[in-house]
Amino acid sequence: MADKQKEIIALMKDVLGDQYTHLEVEGVVIEENLKEQTTSITCEVLDAAGDKSVIAGKGVGVIDALFAGIVERFASEYPSLRTVRFHSFAMDAQLDTGQEYSGADAQAEVTLEIANSEGKVFSFAGASRSVTSSAIITTLSGLEYFINSERAFVAMYHALKDAKQRNRSDLVQRYTNAMAILVHNTSYSEVIDKIRSDL
Repeated sequence: MADKQKEIIALMKDVLGDQYTHLEVEGVVIEENLKEQTTSITCEVLDAAGDKSVIAGKGVGVIDALFAGIVERFASEYPSLRTVRFHSFAMDAQLDTGQEYSGADAQAEVTLEIANSEGKVFSFAGASRSVTSSAIITTLSGLEYFINSERAFVAMYHALKDAKQRNRSDLVQRYTNAMAILVHNTSYSEVIDKIRSDL
């Protein structure tokens, strides 16, 4: 992950505080039909508050099924998720990390690039001793980024409106600067588009 992207995440966390969404997989069930090339996935996911939800999806592989499930679960609340797309996906087996003679237990690092509606590409990576776990963790990390980006942009908009009503020019400048940064990291949705038109 690029340093700039890490700075954006720090800004999102600053804006959202304990409302920052962090999704952690507790358990997963995967069913694959190799003949029909279809995959079903069900994940138990914990958020930062400890609330559990279930994400279920179908696709042509684990990542496609998980992505479909996340969009189905969260896009009504965060519609920009419907406008992001995968740009590239790569897996690297770090065989020198294996503890068994075969090396089959080596770390698997997954790198996923996701493009927003403007075509800007964001990179996410995750590693574990399971290819499936690495892929799931990385996909969740990527979509978590866009959820928080949209939430932070909307939160800044409401804070900006409040600062203008209270004639707080210092806060107006601060919030305007934050929104200028966040707007390039969100993806299109009617909510974002309406806020842009109001500015």
